[in-house]
Amino acid sequence: MTGPLLIAGANGMLGHALQIVGGQRGLSFFAPVESEFDITSVADVARVVRAFAELHPDGVLINAAAYTNVERAEDDPETAFAVNRTGARLLAAAAARAGLPFVHVSTDFVFDGTKDGAYTEDDAPNPLSVYGVSKLAGERVVHSANPTALIVRTAWVFGPYGTNFPTKILERATGSIAVTVVNDEVGSPTYTLDLAAGILDLLEARARGVFHLAGSGSCTRDEMAREILRLAGLERVKVIAVPSSTFPTKAARPANSVLDCSKAAALGVTMPDWHDALARFVPTVR
Repeated sequence: MTGPLLIAGANGMLGHALQIVGGQRGLSFFAPVESEFDITSVADVARVVRAFAELHPDGVLINAAAYTNVERAEDDPETAFAVNRTGARLLAAAAARAGLPFVHVSTDFVFDGTKDGAYTEDDAPNPLSVYGVSKLAGERVVHSANPTALIVRTAWVFGPYGTNFPTKILERATGSIAVTVVNDEVGSPTYTLDLAAGILDLLEARARGVFHLAGSGSCTRDEMAREILRLAGLERVKVIAVPSSTFPTKAARPANSVLDCSKAAALGVTMPDWHDALARFVPTVR
């Protein structure tokens, strides 16, 4: 049985989901606010992790904190690397010193999206953006500082307590007759509550190393938008599908973000289909 959780990034989408799912499973958890647990602060990380480990030597440290603003990272790489690389390294090292299992959450953005088919854990990373480079750097320093760490890559995350693709689509659809959505990006939408459950299941299975964990199945962005609108009873709003070149961005994004999750499935850890996940989430934001 997984012990108490210490959650870094507790105020984010995944941080909230870990608290919800952990609570449902009867796990105690500690979710310090960022002002008390700044993962880029050597002093904060040492103090919080040491105090937690002294009280809960059977506990687990989960890093759900990340700098995720892909566009802003292009202009502010220093902050992106401070959180995604330095913070990850400090947490991994602190967990190793304290003898705590450590989980680090990473992203599909470590890949360039050019593969024909789903990415496995063995595929070579080749990030296209500052965000992706910083997250890959985070994976590498985590492995170096804590070789027994569990690194979970996920993709197209949505859930309560944050802005995400479904909430943006619903916002744009309000009072509109159409929304414009790209049709040349494919991925596996992932519900934070399912992701949190999957992470805890991997911990129960004593998984170590890199694992992919994303919603089952895949879709394009415009297909996902149509399903969101259908579930919200907004079929009258037309989805206009366009290539991503219609929306020039500073940061390049992988065209293919589909992750092969068979390594996790071999341990008995599987994720619900993305249709099912959206069907549970969309009614909560209507």
